[in-house]
Amino acid sequence: MQITSLRDACQSILEDQGEPQSSYWFASQMMEMRLWRASEADVRDALAKDIEERGESSQFIRVAEDEFALRSWINEKSAVEHQPTSDIEEQL
Repeated sequence: MQITSLRDACQSILEDQGEPQSSYWFASQMMEMRLWRASEADVRDALAKDIEERGESSQFIRVAEDEFALRSWINEKSAVEHQPTSDIEEQL
């Protein structure tokens, strides 16, 4: 994935970590991985703005006061939770 924006950097980190992250964690990982230079507030504001502007089409979702995840994770988890038990057992 080519990193051309703060959103791209956040998406890359979420895909790598596989679980929701705080804006503090995003900022520290971006600096450590040399992906992007952003403060905790920059990350929080960018993701909140993306969610506000894009609504349901945003790739991000707020899962706690200061934690963000990929919307696709929530959709995947929800789909598994709503499958009949027999369907889940067949997948295993």
